[in-house]
Amino acid sequence: MRLYDAIQDWIMSNAGEWWTYLVTAILCWLDGFFPPLPSESIVIAMSTLSSTHGGPVQLWILVPLAMAGAWAGDNTAYWIGRKVPLERLFRGERGARLLAKAHHLIHHKGPEVLLSGRFIPGYRIAVNMVAGHVRLPYKRFMVIDFVATALWAALGVGIGLAAGSLFRDRPLLGIIVGVALGLLVGWMIERIGKWREWRKLAKTLKALDAEGK
Repeated sequence: MRLYDAIQDWIMSNAGEWWTYLVTAILCWLDGFFPPLPSESIVIAMSTLSSTHGGPVQLWILVPLAMAGAWAGDNTAYWIGRKVPLERLFRGERGARLLAKAHHLIHHKGPEVLLSGRFIPGYRIAVNMVAGHVRLPYKRFMVIDFVATALWAALGVGIGLAAGSLFRDRPLLGIIVGVALGLLVGWMIERIGKWREWRKLAKTLKALDAEGK
């Protein structure tokens, strides 16, 4: 219990300092092109301690910086995909499958996959790099990604505010619950995407079977 209180006191005494906003922006940037870093988690955690609930974090500073970092990270991934052969980055069987899937989705769904990909850590890296690799028009990519990062930031802040309101007197518990909810939402978005793919495949197979008859 003492350790829990000590961690909670440390978080409350440091949250809202200028460097916490800077760390958030940097993590959001790196998470756009580097194997998964906790950008969603830190946005949710910071939002849980928002001044809305009497905490030290100012949302008017947090939201623009989180969006700017995420947008810069996605654009960095785009240009990496445009300049570097992706086979060097996505090695092994799993990497090849992920790359092939991203290629397929970019060609067939475009904006939809760029929007949904932002909510799935790791997967968004492949999607944005492939967007650069296939030379999706950069102006179009920037606009779509701006919308995606705005929705992503709004979701993270919303989850954080909800957790903060439920556990107003226990901020550390609010952070834990908020981060867990964020991970659950990301998992659900990924599952829904896969369910839709399987459903589409089943329809295609059914149509082919009918043609064969």
